[in-house]
Amino acid sequence: MKRRLRKIASPAVRMLKPSRPIPARPLCSNRGAERGTPLGRHYVDRYMEANRGDITGAVLEIKNRRYTDSLGHGVVRGDVLDIDPSNRDANIIADLAAADDVPSDSYDCFILDETLQFVYDLRSAAAHAHRILRPGGVLFATVPCTVQHDGELKDVEMWRFTRGSCLRLFSEAFAGGEVEVETYGNFATCVASLAGVVLEEIDPALLEERSPLFVQGVCVRARKAGGAGT
Repeated sequence: MKRRLRKIASPAVRMLKPSRPIPARPLCSNRGAERGTPLGRHYVDRYMEANRGDITGAVLEIKNRRYTDSLGHGVVRGDVLDIDPSNRDANIIADLAAADDVPSDSYDCFILDETLQFVYDLRSAAAHAHRILRPGGVLFATVPCTVQHDGELKDVEMWRFTRGSCLRLFSEAFAGGEVEVETYGNFATCVASLAGVVLEEIDPALLEERSPLFVQGVCVRARKAGGAGT
């Protein structure tokens, strides 16, 4: 009987005792930024490249003009919003959740990149993002799901997101408009990102698979109702 039990239990024991020990800590902190290109940044760059046609006219971007300058076309004004007054790249200092001083219907494109995880009042931030866009204007928002916390900002990071939460948040804020939500990542990239593995170290083939069960991040494109785009 004991031999039988051991035979039945052995597969489960092997699963509970992996052949390779699980590392006690990641290769590095800060999502691998000091070692190469963080995986999340690769996906966001690719998403923005695919949607560069909407980066035009009057463009507002968070923290810097990364995508305005590299991907924008026909840009007539490029502004930068940040809550940090020490940011020399920012010409608009405001908390997006309380951005009443930013005029309504001002921008054709708003790039809200990797920011909402730091904003406690998400509904207010989404409402302001909608308000400051012109009719037909487009918001791009990217947010993390399964990634390391930012080491320096861990105490002010508030949220991690899912496809469902983003769809509901922006569908409410952009009622009557268009909302598209994409996810990226899979089991391998989620584990790699948590471990601090960077783009230059991962098999490119692993980057292409998308899993609804293992989501690394979420990308949103929301168009405000009205204008020529709707």
